[in-house]
Amino acid sequence: MSHELPSFQIDAGELLQHVSRVVYRGSPLFYGRSSTNRYDDPARAYGVLYLGRDLPTALMESVFHTHQWLEDTKRSIALKEVQGRMVRAVGVLDHMLLADLTAPGVMAGYFGLNLEQLASRDYSLTQQVSAQVHALRGDDGRALFDGVLYPSRNNYPAKSIALFERAGAKVSVVEDIDLADHVDWPRFVAAYSIGVEPDPGPVEADYEES
Repeated sequence: MSHELPSFQIDAGELLQHVSRVVYRGSPLFYGRSSTNRYDDPARAYGVLYLGRDLPTALMESVFHTHQWLEDTKRSIALKEVQGRMVRAVGVLDHMLLADLTAPGVMAGYFGLNLEQLASRDYSLTQQVSAQVHALRGDDGRALFDGVLYPSRNNYPAKSIALFERAGAKVSVVEDIDLADHVDWPRFVAAYSIGVEPDPGPVEADYEES
């Protein structure tokens, strides 16, 4: 890994999206250390927050991340589940520099991984990538990256963000919006052919990329 890892900057003033449950309304953003998600720290020494740059990607990587789209053509969600969800509008307070894992040649040339390994349900390799990026330092000894920009597995070719806990001061919740009230929810339902059912359906995880 002798060559430089490409970077992607998220500018101050941008708005990111995080899907959560309404019970967490008003609470601080949570940086998970469970080591159960794709770019978590395998050693659980630092937390990671998963964010989308748009609502469809945030939803596909959270609420619908276990849906078998090819096998189950009925794409539905229970009304109760919709009512229990909110979207955290996360404002960027200071520019963030992300390691760009979507840049050409990075996964093969820098990390030696192929697409199958990148999208695998075995997160050991991508968690190693997270730890490697987190450990990178500049000549001044400061951390180079605030997180990683990676290809969305469930809404490809969209991109998602895994933000390291050390960048927590650079983001803040602007507003907690009930999912049903989000301006982009009707468009998502129509574009992705989602049916909202009155009967309870399976409960999915919070925004934890898969």
